[in-house]
Amino acid sequence: MNYRVALQAVGTHDPDRFHAFATRVLIEAVEGCGIRHWADVEHWDGSSRMTITDLGGESFEVTVSTIRPALTAFLEADPGADLMDLDGYLADEFIQQGLFGLVIYRSEVTHRPRTAHRAR
Repeated sequence: MNYRVALQAVGTHDPDRFHAFATRVLIEAVEGCGIRHWADVEHWDGSSRMTITDLGGESFEVTVSTIRPALTAFLEADPGADLMDLDGYLADEFIQQGLFGLVIYRSEVTHRPRTAHRAR
């Protein structure tokens, strides 16, 4: 492992970095419409806590703790991840994995593909 890769790996355990990513996931879930295809948002504090009700009428409180396992796995798998890599689709998956242990509800919208700029 080279020095740069080692620094990135260590950076995945930075609590400030994790918190920034967690906040972005929760914002994308609500404001990026990540969970809106299967849940109504009953309460949203704007950054770290929400109460949602799924299509079956069951209510859940979602916090950073809910998404911690899925987000941690994401950051460990991609130590160079950028905040802009997160979108509503990933946020939805992280929340469903945290609440249900798997993805139950599928959106008709799919994760945006990574784009590469081509020289013309």
